[in-house]
Amino acid sequence: MRLAIAGFNLESVTFLPYPTTLNDFEVLAKRGQDLLDSFSGTNTVPGGFIEECNAHKIEMLPLVYSEAGAAASATDEAFDHYLSEISEGILNEKAELDGVLLGLHGALVTNSFKTDFDFVSELRKKIGDKIPIGVSFDLHGNLDPKLADLVDVMSAYHESPHVDMGATGQRVAKLLIGKIQGILEPHTVIKKVPITLPSIFTATQVSPLSEIMSHARKKERENNGLLDCCVVMGFAYADVPQIGISIIATAQYDITIAQKAVDEMALLIWNQRRSLYPKHTIYSVTSGLAEAQASIKSSGKPVVILEHADRMNDSTYV
Repeated sequence: MRLAIAGFNLESVTFLPYPTTLNDFEVLAKRGQDLLDSFSGTNTVPGGFIEECNAHKIEMLPLVYSEAGAAASATDEAFDHYLSEISEGILNEKAELDGVLLGLHGALVTNSFKTDFDFVSELRKKIGDKIPIGVSFDLHGNLDPKLADLVDVMSAYHESPHVDMGATGQRVAKLLIGKIQGILEPHTVIKKVPITLPSIFTATQVSPLSEIMSHARKKERENNGLLDCCVVMGFAYADVPQIGISIIATAQYDITIAQKAVDEMALLIWNQRRSLYPKHTIYSVTSGLAEAQASIKSSGKPVVILEHADRMNDSTYV
């Protein structure tokens, strides 16, 4: 078996005035053997792809993996460049390629409002519908439910802060390999939940989200055909129609199992919507420093002061 590895990642803050250019992406872009050498053994999505491929003695075709963190909307030039590079790399090796492992964020937006959905859609048109594609997403993606019709398998981070990037890459690779081998027949459903949360309220170890995530893991352990269940929390700072929470469920053989899982998780989250957006005291600089000093004295431990984002004027750009 031979699998291509590629990625194009950006968490787009669409309100920022200056675009994320091709040069910005190229700073961290890796290709060919450099891609394998750089990510092998790392807790990253491509690191997970590589680890799972090595475990199954699968040959890898490393194309390009580019990422630019969280920044302004990407230029269409960057979008088109990586779409062409990845699709051409796949087509050039199509006869000897069994599938594609693709790392995306899920909250990428371009200046013309193309998104990850458009990237996958255009990639699928270019390479045809015969090559299986497995895609990983960040927990903060804004996903279009129609993505499930374009790819063969998908999954997303289960944790925020993100400590399971490698595990997510492995999970996607395992699902894709299983499908290609005929061991798995995965069916995926994506359901939107009309809730948008600021990122600071998406920590998966904090209640009530911790209980929601635990319920998703419990659903997977019930061994009723559900292979994977992801709660994707969305990204509030991208002004796109598909903004908000998404549930991804993948089931073996029977799509109704996946549909039932997303319906149950969506209802659970909707019923917790008030608790997911708690009220917190916002401190001034003076009172915040005083609170931190009091905590240091009472606990004897270091205290980290966090300004969640640089929005002194409420995100307004003048």
